[in-house]
Amino acid sequence: MKKFHSLLLSIAILMVSGGFVGAGEPTGTLRTIENHTFARGEWLKFRVHYGFVTAGFLEMEVKPYKAYREGRSCYHIVGRGYTQKAFEWFYSVDDQYESYCDDQALVSWQFNRKISEGNFYSYSETHFDQAGQKARHIDNKKRETIYNVPVNVQDVISAFYYARARYDQRKLRVGDRIEMHNFIDRKPFRLEAKLLARETIKVEDKKYRALKFDLLIEEVGMITDGSTIQFWISDDDNKIPLRVESELMVGSLAADLIEAKGLVHPQSSLVE
Repeated sequence: MKKFHSLLLSIAILMVSGGFVGAGEPTGTLRTIENHTFARGEWLKFRVHYGFVTAGFLEMEVKPYKAYREGRSCYHIVGRGYTQKAFEWFYSVDDQYESYCDDQALVSWQFNRKISEGNFYSYSETHFDQAGQKARHIDNKKRETIYNVPVNVQDVISAFYYARARYDQRKLRVGDRIEMHNFIDRKPFRLEAKLLARETIKVEDKKYRALKFDLLIEEVGMITDGSTIQFWISDDDNKIPLRVESELMVGSLAADLIEAKGLVHPQSSLVE
């Protein structure tokens, strides 16, 4: 079931894939990013499946309240991936990712990760010093380690929302490559997304106009195990993930959007 966990993480990262933003922004005081794309109360749900067999679900929620870290107002964003009950006899997954993402700068102040898979359980926290470009990681045994990180580094959840707020899908051209720096598993890594096409895609029982991307990850084996990951983003002002697909030896594992609530904009990418 490593592939199921990998896809759940990749979806979080997927969206990250949305990292349609170049790295290396200037240092100094916190940046200001205008966000007209998402708001508190947004909730997305995805069905994770092998062909017609539903393995589990992923939910992404921007909590309806304000949270605070480092004296700054934050979005509290929670992603949860879990197997459906009928699948638990084979392998049980209930993973949760939490990000405290600055309201104005859309940088991460804290990232919590809870992994519960079969008989394995782990919990860790990462606290970011954005000015000092440091990450303080606290593992399951309360051991602390300090890491150097790039300027404006993101966790895999905050990156998704930052990307959605920052990039303009109307300006992207087929073949464009965009990179982004993230921090997870106690190390920074680089993602690169390549726009492959603009196309209409059927997701569950709905059709959408979408942007199709390849997700390229710096370290083979860390997330994708060398497999190909592609994803589709809605071609509208919400810029929400519609599908993520990861190749397997036989067939593919995919996650499809099945429900969306609390969106800021109408879903104009829906095709009648």
